[in-house]
Amino acid sequence: MIYSLRTKILAIGLAFFALLGATFVLYSMATTVHYKRLRLEGIRKTVEFETEKVNKIIMGMEQGAEILALDGLISHQLQSNEMNETMVIGYLNGFKDSVGGGFWFEPYADRKDKLRSDFYAFFDKRTGTLHPDDTFDSDEYDYHNKSWYREIYDGITRPNQVVWTKPYVDDSGSFSLMTTAGAGIYSEDKLIGVSTIDWEIEKVIKELTAIKPTKNSFILLCAPEQDYVISGTRANIVTGASIKSLPWDINADSFTLDGINYLSFARYMDNGWLLSVQIPKDEIFDEVEKQNSRFSLLIALAAAAMTGIAYYLISKFVNTPIKRLTEDVSRLALGNLDTPVEIDSNDELGLLAQAFNKMTSDLKKSIEENVRERAEKERIAAELGVAADIQASMLPNIFPPFPERTEFDLYASMLPAKEVGGDFYDFYLIDKDNLAVVIADVSGKGVPAALFMMITKTMLKDSSPGKCLKDIFESVNRKLCEGNEADMFVTAFMGIYNIPSGKFTFVNAGHNPPLIKRHGSGYEFLETEPGYVLAWMKNSKYKEKEISLEPGDVLFLYTDGVTEAMNRRKELFGELRLLAAMNANGDSPLKELLPAIKREVDNFEDGTEQADDITMLALKINGEGKKLEIEANIENLNMALEFINTELEQRGCPEDIQGKIEIAVEEIFVNIANYAYTPGKGDAVIFISVNDKAVIRFEDTGRPYNPLEKPEPDLDKPLMERDIGGLGVFLVKKLMDNVEYKRTDNKNVLILQKRLSENR
Repeated sequence: MIYSLRTKILAIGLAFFALLGATFVLYSMATTVHYKRLRLEGIRKTVEFETEKVNKIIMGMEQGAEILALDGLISHQLQSNEMNETMVIGYLNGFKDSVGGGFWFEPYADRKDKLRSDFYAFFDKRTGTLHPDDTFDSDEYDYHNKSWYREIYDGITRPNQVVWTKPYVDDSGSFSLMTTAGAGIYSEDKLIGVSTIDWEIEKVIKELTAIKPTKNSFILLCAPEQDYVISGTRANIVTGASIKSLPWDINADSFTLDGINYLSFARYMDNGWLLSVQIPKDEIFDEVEKQNSRFSLLIALAAAAMTGIAYYLISKFVNTPIKRLTEDVSRLALGNLDTPVEIDSNDELGLLAQAFNKMTSDLKKSIEENVRERAEKERIAAELGVAADIQASMLPNIFPPFPERTEFDLYASMLPAKEVGGDFYDFYLIDKDNLAVVIADVSGKGVPAALFMMITKTMLKDSSPGKCLKDIFESVNRKLCEGNEADMFVTAFMGIYNIPSGKFTFVNAGHNPPLIKRHGSGYEFLETEPGYVLAWMKNSKYKEKEISLEPGDVLFLYTDGVTEAMNRRKELFGELRLLAAMNANGDSPLKELLPAIKREVDNFEDGTEQADDITMLALKINGEGKKLEIEANIENLNMALEFINTELEQRGCPEDIQGKIEIAVEEIFVNIANYAYTPGKGDAVIFISVNDKAVIRFEDTGRPYNPLEKPEPDLDKPLMERDIGGLGVFLVKKLMDNVEYKRTDNKNVLILQKRLSENR
């Protein structure tokens, strides 16, 4: 049975309408479920986010208690009151969430002549400063029998354990809700006292109880282990009440209260507290379902109207001309190329009829010629296409190449002059700390150069692990010289960037000198000695050079296809134009920089055909490094600390991490000031860069000295039997993730590294 075009259009329209209806029914059902899931997930994320905000403070409090416990042990061993004040106030100054802290020793455990030995400092809200509290250091204050001391001391069973007190209302001045974290001070596996950090939790409670996802939801904050209600937003929730007095089970995911069904979203904090949000079930999904229903109805009505209008217009303006065109073309399909297509309209169908008529005329003339040429062209195109695909697959072309690595950015491109080329670039991580970058240019073009390129690239990469650059180039050169009957050669530049130290080691085998842009300045050519090209002389020797790359620096590698691009007047683009183009686009992101340079080359060529492969690679060191150069004098310590702390605070460094870095910086700067230039004077240079970790480098031109070679102190020996010194460097090693020393260019260089987040 034959159906008319009009009937088919009608059938298609109706089928399309039915399909739209079914689609939107399914869409409505799916989106309702999806939106409900997103709504629940959003509420859970809110609770998790608020909990993690408090957990960061709790972590800092616990780490503070542990650090003060270590400080208390050192103070006990040194028997120094000044050390007590320095350690406690020094730490509390770096941790503003606490309102006070100190350490408290058991009877006669610290000093044989003192029943009670303690030190406590608190934050004075009136003056905004920290002060020691002498009222606790007296015989009248028997802290051994205080409930807070017994609660912490009796709860400690092992070193590095932190015990939290039940929340309480401070009656000594602030009259606010507080809690205390305590850790044990151990000496030779014996608990001799505790360290404490006080936390005013009123502000945290206000932030948590402000959560209100829906109109009738309410919040509960409690301490299940102490059976203690801290706060809540429901009318009958009382601070200090027993959890058992609440009219619902705090561990239930859902419950009914006053005839209303609630869903509960709860999360425990690191110190055992529980934050839960109770929301009426009907309020969570009510608005989502209404909005989704309205949207689905509107879309369905619009689809029905558009389907009807489209059917009418297609039937009127397309059906009749197509019917006539079909009849005429059907005659052409039978092989009658002398039959013209007759359509008088001035629209696309009329133009199509004219095209058919011209096509039939030309077709008769070119059928035989096309048949002969087609086979040959398809064969050549297929072979070159395969070669181009193989070459493209050999080069890394996904950017950013290492999304998880934020210390640097990379971008590269290779545009062959023919279907395939002899240029190549490469980059890869040799290990987690070393990045290799390569750019090279093989003599010649086309398929032979592409094959030689693949061999060279593979050899360089396979030789990288475990070898220095000099040995890599000499080994690859010998292998390329063997059997090189075509006398091809390769210019290459390869560098290895050590990410933690910023050291960049490179070798140049006859290649163009790279451009380097230091942070805050323009591009300039890197000073490098062009060695012998690869594959030319079997016994060629190569030299390594080394520079330091700082945050904000950019290294640009390229091949001579850039500088030797030629315009209609036979002029070369040249190094000076390249330098000007780089500085004109100096602040562009790498992904925009390379296309910008290519546009500069294209504009210069002014339509001239590209004569050589154009390959570029750019490496940018991330982070904004800062530098401070001051006289190595103890009086400049505060200036050095202010410089470091300002940069850390701008980068959002957690206060506990900042406190550890401050202690390490103070120790190193004091050592330089006291010993580097004795008895003369000199400068100290401090560099800092902050990304996901802080890297701080100290430089001085004083006498050679490696502090890391000094043996670590034996803390188990009595104080009088220990060797003098070493404790400060020992503390720096413990506080930092990595400490590295080297002697370079007649300078002492010490590098400290610290991650901005710590896994507990």
